[in-house]
Amino acid sequence: MDKRGTAVYVWIPTALVWASVCLLSGCSQQTETMQSLHQFVQHVPKTTVSIPPLPKTPLWKPLAYQNPAHLDPFTSFSEALLRAEAEQKGVHPAPMQHGPVQPLEKYPLSSLHLTGMVRTLSRVQPAQGHLWAILQTPKHRVYRATLGSAVGTHDGRITAMHHQNGHSIITVTQYVRNIFGKYQRRVTVLRMQGGG
Repeated sequence: MDKRGTAVYVWIPTALVWASVCLLSGCSQQTETMQSLHQFVQHVPKTTVSIPPLPKTPLWKPLAYQNPAHLDPFTSFSEALLRAEAEQKGVHPAPMQHGPVQPLEKYPLSSLHLTGMVRTLSRVQPAQGHLWAILQTPKHRVYRATLGSAVGTHDGRITAMHHQNGHSIITVTQYVRNIFGKYQRRVTVLRMQGGG
């Protein structure tokens, strides 16, 4: 065997001896602490404290839900009042039924821009003509629309068009569902950007 192997074998038992000496010295301090604790407990005057018993819990009795007004217990009172008010009015607007979706119905009304108006001449009445609104989509496509044209994602229709003194304005009436599933009429005005 070489010298390094014997040194390791000698070092390990020496380390174990020192570790056991340290542990035993800690135990002697612990026994002194335990003895002082026992002496303290023996000399403290003993008192008896009476703890009152816990109160008895009453038995649970299930109650049947009484609902003489036949209200839905899961609907808030304010919502129930709104429903009753909506039913009393009785008249609920509804959007017009129409055929396939038009290009301007694919975009929300807020994303469309009125870029101008064009009046076509009429051979019968040259002063009248036909007024067309020019609308631009978010994809920068341009479409023309006139009174009654479908616009926006909420069954909107162009209900009024004005081109006076260089200002172009169209009015769109949409039908939006409220929280009760009924339609509400919403009128929106689109103005030409830049005021021209």
